[in-house]
Amino acid sequence: MIFLFKIRQYLLSSKKQIMRFIVVGSSSAIIDIGLLIILTEKAHLYPVLAVAINQIFIIAYSFLLNKYWSFSTKQKPIQQFGRYIILVAFNYFTSILLMYLFYGMLDINYTIVRVFSIGLLFMFNFAAYKYWVYKEL
Repeated sequence: MIFLFKIRQYLLSSKKQIMRFIVVGSSSAIIDIGLLIILTEKAHLYPVLAVAINQIFIIAYSFLLNKYWSFSTKQKPIQQFGRYIILVAFNYFTSILLMYLFYGMLDINYTIVRVFSIGLLFMFNFAAYKYWVYKEL
C-alpha cells in the first residue's frame, strides 16, 4: 500500500514533465512511423535499414524538445550529451534488434513491430531522461 502511495505521489509531482514527455514521445512516434513508411514504401528501403536511417532524425528531435521543454534543464547540452548518446545507442540498437527479430525472422508487419518497440521503451526512457540524462548536476 505504501508503494502505491509513493507511485501516486511521484506521478502527481512529475505530472507536467510526464505530459510534456508524452507529447514529445507521441509526436516523435508519429514522425518515426511516418518516416518509416515513406522510406519503406516510397524509397523502397528494407525496413531494418529504414529504421536505422529514421532514428537519426528522431534522436535530434527528441533530445532538443525534451531538454528545453519537457525537463527544462539549464545545463549546457554538452554536459548531457554523453549520457544521452548512451541511452540513444541502447534505444537505437534495441529498435533495430526488435525490427530484425519480429519482422526479419518472424515476418510480423513492420509498422506493428515499430509501434510495439516504441511503447516498450517509452516509460523506461522517461525515468532515464529525468534521473540520468537531464539530471541537474
